[in-house]
Amino acid sequence: EPSPSGNLQVTRLVPGGPAQMQGGINVGDMLTMVDGVDVRGMDLSKVAPLIRGSIGTQVTLAVMRLGSNETTPVMLTRQPTAKITGPSFMEMPINEHGYGSNNSMKLDEAFPKQTLDKLRQLRVTLEQERIAVAKEREQSTKLQATLEGQIEKLEGRCKQLLTALETVDGPQGGTVRPCGHQFQVAWCALCNR
Repeated sequence: EPSPSGNLQVTRLVPGGPAQMQGGINVGDMLTMVDGVDVRGMDLSKVAPLIRGSIGTQVTLAVMRLGSNETTPVMLTRQPTAKITGPSFMEMPINEHGYGSNNSMKLDEAFPKQTLDKLRQLRVTLEQERIAVAKEREQSTKLQATLEGQIEKLEGRCKQLLTALETVDGPQGGTVRPCGHQFQVAWCALCNR
């Protein structure tokens, strides 16, 4: 597939194809030359015929690895079937002369099954994430309820302490509020009128 720079980049290796079976080409490699022809910036439809050839013959590709500025030569032996990968995932069989015919194009039969498998995996992952989020919400709700209970207990204890202080110390010449507190208390509705 074309990369953002306009060069052809390997996005997947065709199972059973020459690149996968013979090695030397990796996903992410940038194709720079085919049998000495500079293919940088060329469209896949122009590069594919350069790669195709008679079955059993060799083709020399030059690729640039990810993170490298140097090209690496890779020799592959042509096989009976060449796959042209791209957004349409099309497959083009090669005849005995090493050329494909336009009327022989068909959809890659593995694509729908692979897509369904990936969608099923995604559905399982999404369900697992939904369950995890629900558990986190439940834990958050429990934690909030626990904190509110602790705050109520602390407020109750504070009320008890203030009442005990007022009982022990007495009014000490100060005025007692209508609610019975000597000082204004933030939580008391009568003190804050």
